[in-house]
Amino acid sequence: MNHRPINDTPIQTRRAVRLFALLVLAAALPLAGCATIEREPFEATQVDAAQPRDMPRVRYWADAPDLIQQMSLPAPADGEPLRLLALSGGGDKGAYGAGFLNGWSQSGKRPRFSIVTGVSTGALIAPFALLGSDYDDEMKAAYTQITPDDVFEMRFPLAIPFSSSAATTGPLEQLIARFATNAVIDAVAEEHRAGRRLFVGTVNLDRPGNAIWDMGAIAASDAPDRYALFRRILLASSSVPVLFPPVLIETQVEGRQISELHVDGGAIATLLASPSVAEGQSGRAGLQTELYLLVNGKMAGEFEMIDGSVPDIAARTIDVILFASLQDRVNSAYTWSQGNGAAYHLTYIAQDYKIEDHDLFAQDFMQDLYDYGLERGRRAAWEERPPSPKPEVESGAEPGDTDTAGNRQ
Repeated sequence: MNHRPINDTPIQTRRAVRLFALLVLAAALPLAGCATIEREPFEATQVDAAQPRDMPRVRYWADAPDLIQQMSLPAPADGEPLRLLALSGGGDKGAYGAGFLNGWSQSGKRPRFSIVTGVSTGALIAPFALLGSDYDDEMKAAYTQITPDDVFEMRFPLAIPFSSSAATTGPLEQLIARFATNAVIDAVAEEHRAGRRLFVGTVNLDRPGNAIWDMGAIAASDAPDRYALFRRILLASSSVPVLFPPVLIETQVEGRQISELHVDGGAIATLLASPSVAEGQSGRAGLQTELYLLVNGKMAGEFEMIDGSVPDIAARTIDVILFASLQDRVNSAYTWSQGNGAAYHLTYIAQDYKIEDHDLFAQDFMQDLYDYGLERGRRAAWEERPPSPKPEVESGAEPGDTDTAGNRQ
C-alpha cells in the first residue's frame, strides 16, 4: 500500500522531485530575499584550507591536483588485493544496493573492501558495506522498514517561499541517528585504524565541487563532536537541493570559524572519484586492484514524451545531464581499469526492470526493489564492462540477461 507524505502531497520518483523543486523555486523567486541563512562572510582560499575543529585532514576536494598525495592511503595487507566499492546515489532506489549486498553475502562471495565510497543514498549504505555482512540486517531494515514520513515532512505550502526548502529533514536526521549509532561509528573507527577507508561525498554550495570526507578519520578522532559530524555529513550527502535544506557544517581555518552549506553529493557526481581513489596504490609492484561500481539506478533514461512546458523541459534536461555524468563516470572507470590492469565490476538496475510511478520512499516499491537486488546479489550479477550505448539485437538475448558471473549473454 502506497503511503502518502504529510500534507497529502505525493512526491513521485526522482524526476518528479526535480520537477517539484523547479516549481517551488519559480514560485519562491519573487520572495527570494525573504529566506536566507545568516552567516559571516569568508573567502574561497579560506574554505579551501578549512577543516572541522580538532580534525585535521578529514576533508579533501575532488578537484585538488594533489588529491592522492593528500589522502596518504595505506597499502593493503601483503597478498591482499586493493578492493574499492563505489556506491552511487539514487534516492529510494538505494534499496537495490542494500538488497544486492545482502544477496552477495548470502552467496558467500562478498569480499572485504579496502575502500568504500558513497554519495547520496550510497553514503547511507557505505558504512554498512565497509563493516561487512554482520550489518546486513541493519542495512535491510534501513531500506525496507521505512515510509516517506521517516524521511521528510513537507512544509505548509504558504511557508515554502519563506524557507530554504520545500521539506524539512527532521525525520531523516532521526532515521540516520537510528542506524548510524555511536556503536556503528566506533566500528568504522576500528576499521580505519586497521587501514580500511570510508569516503563520502557532499557538494559545497559556496565552493562548487565535491567535498570528500574521510569518515573513518572522523570516527577515529578524539574530537567530542565526532559522532554528530559523522551523521551530519551523511545528512548533507542525502539532502536534495531545494526539496531539502542545505546542511550547515562548521569548519575553521587559522582559528576562524566558517559556516559551510552542503547538499546532496549526487548533485554533481553520482559516483565518487572511484578510479582516482585507487590510483594512490595501483602502481605498487604486484598489487592487484579490483573496482566494484554499484549503481542504484539504471544506466540509461526511460523514453518519455514531455509536455513541452518550461518546468518539464528543465526537469528532463537535468535527467539527461545526470545520466550523461553517470555514464561518463562508469566509462572512465572502465578505461582506467583497462589501462592499469585492474579488474572491473559493475552492477545496476537492468533496463527491463519496470519502475512504475510511486510515492518517493514508498515501502512496497522499496521492498520489491530490495528483493530484485537480493536475487541479483545471490548470483553475483556483476558485469565486466559498461553496457553498450545501443542495445545488441543480433544475439537475441533479452535486455539485462546475464550469466552467473553477471556477464551479458
